[in-house]
Amino acid sequence: MLKKFEILIRKGNTLLGHCSGFLILVMGLSLFYEVVCRYVLNSPSIWAHETAIYLYTWAMLAAGAYTLQEEKHVRIELLVERLSPKIQSSIKIVTSLCGTVFCSLVAFQAYEMIKVSLRFSKVSPTLLKVPLWVPQAALLAGFSLLTLQFLFIALFEMSGLGKENPERC
Repeated sequence: MLKKFEILIRKGNTLLGHCSGFLILVMGLSLFYEVVCRYVLNSPSIWAHETAIYLYTWAMLAAGAYTLQEEKHVRIELLVERLSPKIQSSIKIVTSLCGTVFCSLVAFQAYEMIKVSLRFSKVSPTLLKVPLWVPQAALLAGFSLLTLQFLFIALFEMSGLGKENPERC
């Protein structure tokens, strides 16, 4: 059961990682459009800058779990690599559990923030009047996925499955 759920999360993280790359491309194109409109046509758009910020927010937060899954986050290995495999595993478990707790707290706070935004119909203070729950949902989605990814890393490391297949988690 855990293995099937892990495969589902892994595929979802990978899909979101690729979607994040696409969002960065769209963001770059919208900013290029804004530069052309502003400096060549002397007629800036009202949407490009704000849209780029929201695309960037979604791209970075949606890709966090994929980055963690692929072990591409910045980490300090100088000391840890010199320790025994058992101590390395223990450190990985502790840091993953700490990451699980931290990310779940941030996800919970994001959920509370979204509830308030929905309750009071908050919108961005710009001409676009984007409902604030839309960019805030990126925080909830990203940290919820990070919570799951940290939890899977800890569970697989504790069960010893992480040693059998280092590509897992």
